[in-house]
Amino acid sequence: MRTTAVMAFAMGAMVAPLAQGARPPARGFDRPLDTKIVKLAETKDRPKTTITCSYYAHFMVKQIDEGEVGAAQLSIVPGDAAQKPVCQLADLAAEKVVKADEWSGYFKGVKGEFVFFDAADGVNDAMGFAVFDAGAKKLLEDSALGDLLAVVDGATLTLEYQRSVTGECSVVHDGAACWAKIAATAGVAPTPAPDCAAGYLKFKTEIAKGRCDGTKTAKSACVSKALEELDAQHWNESPSVIVYAARTIIAGGKPTTTSLGPAKSCRPAE
Repeated sequence: MRTTAVMAFAMGAMVAPLAQGARPPARGFDRPLDTKIVKLAETKDRPKTTITCSYYAHFMVKQIDEGEVGAAQLSIVPGDAAQKPVCQLADLAAEKVVKADEWSGYFKGVKGEFVFFDAADGVNDAMGFAVFDAGAKKLLEDSALGDLLAVVDGATLTLEYQRSVTGECSVVHDGAACWAKIAATAGVAPTPAPDCAAGYLKFKTEIAKGRCDGTKTAKSACVSKALEELDAQHWNESPSVIVYAARTIIAGGKPTTTSLGPAKSCRPAE
């Protein structure tokens, strides 16, 4: 009988990676059988480097961090728990390196035979994430706002999350035709449409209030002036970002994403 495992873990909308690429402790992932950390001192040819190797039943995930935004290298190395691959800077013979043009970020965790990576940075309050198989083949790349729920049933992975999608136009500036295009691209129901005008105004007002903190000018007058300045910067023409509940199923190595409801919010892209 196949067993079903459920997990929920945070994909928080971070605006910058933590020092040395450290990430918050992952919740709900498979616990590594072992973790090794190798620290290499700075040399004239290499910056200070931290190598983190996380061992699982059938493979090891290696992250090489040089203190920049995003890991310098992410790899998956086949190997069982009895014969652990060596945790070292140089690539091992069987090592599968995640191609930099396919993903750049940090190791997040493992569930079953699926390997999760975070983006190097958050965008529009959401965090990009990717799912790879044990052979370092990318199965899914998406962006989530808040928590992500995953269910592993045999070789099938089901994800449910608040999906963030950035359109190629502004609903506020370009109107209904723009919304129809974004809805079709995202695969979300066109009705009811989110109130993008209210979402844009809320976003701009929060920026305006932030600019007015600590000023001697009357707050309401300062915010009004700041809003005028923001409008002069054409924020209403910024592409629209929508968020909606989505389910993605990865089966046979292929992802299928469907919406679980209408778009819940709309705001301008930064």
